[in-house]
This record gives sequence, C-alpha cells and structure tokens, in this order.
Amino acid sequence: MRVAAALAVTLLAWTATGLVAQTGERDVYVTVLDKAGSPIRGLTEEYFAVREDGRDRALVRVQPLAGPAQVAVLVDTSSFIAAAAGPYRSAIDAFVKTLARDHKVALYEFGERANRVVAFTSDAAELADGVGRLTARASDVSRLLDAIDLACSDLRMAEARRPVIVSVSTGATDASTTTGGAVVKRLIQDAVSLHAVAVTNRATPAAPSLTSASGQSIPERQQRLVQVGATGEGERERTQVLREGTAKTAGALHEVTSALAIGSVLDLVSAEIRNTYRVTYAREGSGKSRDLQIGLMLEDVVVRAIPAPWAKK
Repeated sequence: MRVAAALAVTLLAWTATGLVAQTGERDVYVTVLDKAGSPIRGLTEEYFAVREDGRDRALVRVQPLAGPAQVAVLVDTSSFIAAAAGPYRSAIDAFVKTLARDHKVALYEFGERANRVVAFTSDAAELADGVGRLTARASDVSRLLDAIDLACSDLRMAEARRPVIVSVSTGATDASTTTGGAVVKRLIQDAVSLHAVAVTNRATPAAPSLTSASGQSIPERQQRLVQVGATGEGERERTQVLREGTAKTAGALHEVTSALAIGSVLDLVSAEIRNTYRVTYAREGSGKSRDLQIGLMLEDVVVRAIPAPWAKK
C-alpha cells in the first residue's frame, strides 16, 4: 500500500490558541469514512501516520475510542418546523435514544431563544420526554449561534473529554447576539466537533407590515431593503458557522431539502460518533501545535480528526 498524500488532514493550522501542547503523549480523535459516509473499522497503527509542525511523530497506539462522548443536540424550534413536526421530532427522538446507549446526551432548542431542555444524561426516558416538549414557536427566526455558545459553556463546565455538538436547523434567519467568528473560534479552542444538518428548502414567511413612529406606513421598497439587510447579516453569520465551524473541527455539514431526510443523515452522524479511533502519538517540547496532519494508507476515504481536549492538571 502507499500513502495517499491527498488524505492528509491539517488541523488548527490557522490558530492553536488555548491548545498549548504538553510533553509526552498526545491523543487525536480520528474517524475514517468510505465514499458512502460509513465508518471504516478495524484499522491498526500500520495505516496511520502523524506529522506535527513539519516533523514526523512516532505512533504510540491506535485503538477504538472507548468511554462516552458528551453530545449536545441542538434543535431548531422556529415556526418553520410546524409543517413537518411529526417526522422532524421522530428523527430527533431516534437519534438521541441511539446515542444514549453509550454516551451522555444533552438537548437544546433554539427557536425564540437558545434554551437547555435536558442536561447531559444517558437516561433515554428523560431524553424522550424532552423531545416530546419540542414544539414550533411563533417566531420566524432562530438563534443557532447562541445555542452553540451555550452548549460550549456546558461542555466546558462538564470537563468533557470528547465534546460533540450536533445541530439540526431549518435555515430560518438567525438572530443570535453571538457572532459567527466568535463561535468558530470557541469551537476550535475547546476542541468541540460540530456536525450540522440544515434543511435548505423552505418557504419564505410573509413580511410583516412596518410603520413609522408617527404611525404612517413605511414604503414597501424601504421595508424590503430593511428586511434584506437584517436577513443577509444573520445568514452570513450562520453560514460562516455551518461551513467553517464544521470544516475546522472534524465535523460535517449535511444539507437536505426536506425534513423527511433528517433521519437518514442523523443515522450517519450517529455511526460516525460511535466509531472513532483514538490515535496516540509521542511529542517533545511544550510549545503550541500549529500544524497537525494525519495521513492514512488508504485511498478513496474521508478522514476527520481533532485533537483531544487537554486534561486539567
């Protein structure tokens, strides 16, 4: 076999803030997927290679990642879910029940505001009850970025050793107070993997009529300009997080055109979370790791990798 150079994955190449390297062993969480998106199991040390800051590193061990992950599941509850509330809720319910068999799962909603529904638990009944309480809100906006920020805070408080966020959104205009750049930076600093499922085919809600302070109607063209400006800013921030946040944290963005497709995509995400390798390599020095690459002696596969969070001393 030969090393497929195109499969090398660069991690945290543009920033390593908060991830000061330590002397000794370092763990990286790696998933290897075939072209269909299914995990490849049974790989051993001979398949992997590690380079850090331009230097080859000695592999110590490669093994399936044991122990529970902490998975924050973020669910859009804006008004756009109302038309497909049944299949939408069923897909979320099946997903959290599957994960709860081996992992700690928390449930959040981000319709009118970002809110924790169920704290981290492996209790399937508690999670099912939380999913049952998810209902479409009256609001036409969502707050995905605020929900990610809240989940990151909870993961940090829990000292999660394998933090993961999975978001399911409808594409409603984001009205978060947190910026996209700040969210992406925090995901990287805290070594949180972000997986996102986004429903992109939705009807645009009717625009509300606007009036001035004097009670007179604002011209229609001016209304449209105001609405386009607000929508465009929220869309840019949300898109930055969905694209950069997933790409830079060993996650993935799955775009679907119907809520009916959410279940099959979440099955792939669940399988990926449940089939991850812990790749341990030896390192020297205590400087920041700015360029970490994982090479694999396989072709036509997808490699996703992220350094494990630093253990507190």
